[in-house]
Amino acid sequence: MNWGHDMRRGFLLTALILTTTTGCARLADSPVNPLNWFGGGGGTQEAAAPGEAEIRPLVPANPREIVVDQRGPVETITALSVDRTPYGALVTATGQTDIQGYFNAELVPVSIEDGTLTLEFRAEAPPAFTGLGSPRSRLITVAYRLDAAELATIRTVRVTSARNSRSARP
Repeated sequence: MNWGHDMRRGFLLTALILTTTTGCARLADSPVNPLNWFGGGGGTQEAAAPGEAEIRPLVPANPREIVVDQRGPVETITALSVDRTPYGALVTATGQTDIQGYFNAELVPVSIEDGTLTLEFRAEAPPAFTGLGSPRSRLITVAYRLDAAELATIRTVRVTSARNSRSARP
């Protein structure tokens, strides 16, 4: 085994690679840089390709920005409870969807009339058909917090869905 020959070969190969990469705009932005392999590094960001769906954050960057809620009501409400807490109450609702895959669920306030708080149980549909699944696999549970000041004016909490509604007293 000739160590001198192997060392010369390694040195020449390293020199060739370094000479080749010096022609790059910057090594920091290069895909050769291991820091860029998993989305890290301070390289420039590529613009989204045409036709790609825009990803909207759940919380807008500008709090004064109005976002239209495109979620629909869940199919049915299967359970509702209002549990008192030291700071108010917690409304917990379970709903069932028509198919699996619904996400981004929330109880959205609709109105307060004559001491009745009406909440709508909304969820975002999956982008593609994900399968029917068992009834248990299509259940979604969400909660809504009421502070003590809100609770003082509310006698009944009503949660609505596409097919039914349920009411409970705090």
